[in-house]
Amino acid sequence: MNSEVEGQTPTAAPTVARKYAHTIKPGFTAVPWGPKDKIAASILKMGTVGAVFSAAFTGGRQQLFDSRPHYGTDSGAYGERVGADYARQSVQAMMNGGMSAILRDDPRYYVLGAGHSFKSRVVYAAERVLITHKDSGGDTANIPLLTGIVASQALANGIYPERDRDWARVATGSLGSIASRMGTQEFKEFGDDIRQYLRHKIKKN
Repeated sequence: MNSEVEGQTPTAAPTVARKYAHTIKPGFTAVPWGPKDKIAASILKMGTVGAVFSAAFTGGRQQLFDSRPHYGTDSGAYGERVGADYARQSVQAMMNGGMSAILRDDPRYYVLGAGHSFKSRVVYAAERVLITHKDSGGDTANIPLLTGIVASQALANGIYPERDRDWARVATGSLGSIASRMGTQEFKEFGDDIRQYLRHKIKKN
């Protein structure tokens, strides 16, 4: 994938996106990723503030309600929850990057942009969890991401306390992760629109 994807709103002079950007906006040209780049991007992603914050937030929510995984409610339990979620995220990211390298898929999200209907953007963002771009162009099943999701849930099942180990939960957890990822994709698609709307409202007031 070396530029905008089919359907993106074109611009006269595209700007080159950051090499390891995971989201490519309309008007930006993606730097081609080789196998090593895809793995490097996965590693770098897990070193971001967002990845750490996500694990800390998830651990905090689980700690507050003493929900699965049941490590307890003391400070040590919170650390275990954060560590377990970070490990789960890491496995998902590495599997996605590694499988994308093997299958020659492009794991990045290409925003359609405001030049398309609201409905088409909603559908596109959701289906990108199940469908991804090939390096050579066109679409294919998003095996790397789906494999990463299932693998991360299987890891969680293995490291959680005995009472929380249940293979049925691997299936339900995977479905939950897919739904969560769809929500993330929607935010990637409409994030700039939301920020622009909020800036307009604040400026107007």
